Amino acid sequence: MTHTISTRKIIRVFQFLYGTDAPWLVFKNYFKTYLLKKYRPLSNSALHSFRVLAKSGDFSNDWFTGNIPLWEKNIQALISHQGKREFKALEIGSWEGLSSLFMMSNLPISSLTCVDTWEGADEHQGTAAVLTIENKFDHNLKNYSSKIKKFKGTSYQFFNQSATNEKYDLIYVDGSHFSDDVMIDAIKAFEHLNIGGVLIFDDFLWIHYKNLKDNPAGAINSFLRLKKNNYTILSVDYQLTIQKISEGRQPLV
Repeated sequence: MTHTISTRKIIRVFQFLYGTDAPWLVFKNYFKTYLLKKYRPLSNSALHSFRVLAKSGDFSNDWFTGNIPLWEKNIQALISHQGKREFKALEIGSWEGLSSLFMMSNLPISSLTCVDTWEGADEHQGTAAVLTIENKFDHNLKNYSSKIKKFKGTSYQFFNQSATNEKYDLIYVDGSHFSDDVMIDAIKAFEHLNIGGVLIFDDFLWIHYKNLKDNPAGAINSFLRLKKNNYTILSVDYQLTIQKISEGRQPLV
């Protein structure tokens, strides 16, 4: 029965990837990541300790901690490239700060820039949660405030106001889920990512919009085709992670 369920899951994911025009390497790496998780269990060392830490915060949802074992594995590619020095991180979409807290408490980060409207995305409009998001973020990250820079606004506004030479070693994209916005985030994030830096896209397998290509995967797959040969795929699961290996063509500005 378990084998049947696993097979059905892979088929459903492959159908979704096909419907969002995923490059062949995405199919290959999804299957590779699936087998890795199934037959070579990833470390849960950071996962368990972080969940204990998170209990001291004020979080209404946990959409993040299940990704920690893959983060542990993939961040090693960044640390190996950068050595043991601290690195700069950028987070597009911070919500209540759960992922921010993980980065600050578990990774050698010198500074973290958090970009969010703190008003929620399409799927959150009209809910009571949006009234307390920013207050919870501030409370949950109070112990790291000296290393955190907040930008309250859209990612589009942030990138427009950012210095052109501002670069990061780790960028986590978890902002607007609509494909047009995700495409802009992907292109601008890659532009501001150092060579050897790691770019993590959340919600790669998330489905909310009826037209499959309106979901994050539609934009992420287009971006991957656009930047072919300029990155290495580290893993494909609910999140998709790449490492930048070259700049590629630069914008004509």
